[in-house]
Amino acid sequence: MNIKRIMPVILIMILVLTGCGKSDNETKDNSQVTQENHGWVEEETVELLVAKFNTEVVDNSSLNPASTDYLTESNNEYWYGLIEGIYLVAVPEKYTGDKAADVVKYTLLYVYKTGEYESDAISYAKHLIKANNNQITDSEIDTLLKEAKAKPNSGDVANNGKGISVGYTENEEKYQYQVLRLYK
Repeated sequence: MNIKRIMPVILIMILVLTGCGKSDNETKDNSQVTQENHGWVEEETVELLVAKFNTEVVDNSSLNPASTDYLTESNNEYWYGLIEGIYLVAVPEKYTGDKAADVVKYTLLYVYKTGEYESDAISYAKHLIKANNNQITDSEIDTLLKEAKAKPNSGDVANNGKGISVGYTENEEKYQYQVLRLYK
């Protein structure tokens, strides 16, 4: 995975959430404004968020859910093989190797363009967004995906004020949808 492409998005989110060098009052005010503008979701562990993703997938499609049988832990990330060429990646705030304790910072769907099942990627992306916030409507999900894809590799993200943002990066071999989580 090319972390250099998603680092600008992560850095922006960290700067927004931490206030980057501001006083406690300024940081609190900025955090409150960020939450008012972008919403927030509850902190969730890798294990819980993957379970929510699997529920979305199993209840609403015939796609493969994420399974620990196809789990690889690499670079302090949890990589679940969904189907050939498509991976669900959960990146924790702080990696401990304990999926039941690690709080999710963001998730992403990693897709090889030459994969036989690439056509399933959009469905997986929709389920991933819904798993991160089940209050988001299908119409809002379609809008988030469309807005994110309209600005690939820019570091800009699509947000609808419900606690998650969606980014999109691609190159000639692969693309990915990043689902960034904002929580208190």
